[in-house]
Amino acid sequence: MTLAESVRASGKRLTLQRQLVLDAVQRARHHVTADEITRRVRATYPRIGPSTVYRNLEALEELGYVIHTHLDDRVTRWHRADSHPHGHLVCRTCGGETEVRSAALDAMARRLRADYRFEPDLAHSAIVGVCQRCRARPAPPSATK
Repeated sequence: MTLAESVRASGKRLTLQRQLVLDAVQRARHHVTADEITRRVRATYPRIGPSTVYRNLEALEELGYVIHTHLDDRVTRWHRADSHPHGHLVCRTCGGETEVRSAALDAMARRLRADYRFEPDLAHSAIVGVCQRCRARPAPPSATK
């Protein structure tokens, strides 16, 4: 089923704005914020506003074309839904992000289901810590001597 057919089958319309938003997400090489998507779309369609981008991202997520995630900075980021399922490791020191295949998180998900009767959606969150590179850096000199 094409995008247009899928959108129509859901009772929605495939508007130019919706197509432009989806194209911007699909061209992104990483997770992008709605502000980044707005800037990308405005490069070819200057009249689009942030509220239109947000509405279309939500509609595209309902349709299964994009997924949102929350990393450590509380900013919602978007990526293609057809990318491999993954979680996120975020370094609180350098802000670096590492994608983790969902298989690496399966044991944690099973434990959460068993111990807490909770069904986790680990792709929508981040595990925050300190990356290997930052842990290997020498500690800064003490301010007091």
